[in-house]
Amino acid sequence: MHSTLNQWLIELEEEIEIIQSANQNQEANFNMVTFGASDRLFKDWGSSSITSFIRECAALYHEKNTASSMTFYAWHDEMAGQLRISAVSKYHGELPFSCNINKMGLGLFIKSLYLKRSDIEESYAVNVWQQEI
Repeated sequence: MHSTLNQWLIELEEEIEIIQSANQNQEANFNMVTFGASDRLFKDWGSSSITSFIRECAALYHEKNTASSMTFYAWHDEMAGQLRISAVSKYHGELPFSCNINKMGLGLFIKSLYLKRSDIEESYAVNVWQQEI
C-alpha cells in the first residue's frame, strides 16, 4: 500500500470513534472521515493501493463498532476533491444521500475514480461502495 494511505490508516485507527444515533444525518456526519484526493494522487497511489486502503478502513470501522450492525460506505466527492468514508446504522435502511447514487462493487468503484464523469453517465449520481460491518 502507498505510504500516504498507510499513514492515514494509522491515524484513522488512533482517532476514529463510531457513534450510532436515531438521527441518520447526525450519525453519518459524525462517522465521516475525508481524505484529500486528486486525479494525480489516484494515479500515484494506484488502484490496488486504494482498494487495500478502503478495505482496511472498512475493517477498522468494523473493529470500532461496538453496537448493532452498520453499513460502511465510501464515495468520491469530486467537487471537494475528497475520498470520503462513513458508516450508518443498518436499521436506517438506506444511505443518507439526497441525490441519486450508483451502488457498485469495490472494483467498479475504484475504476470509476479514474474515469471522467462524462465517460460514465449523462445524469449525475454519486458512485458508492458499501459493506455491512
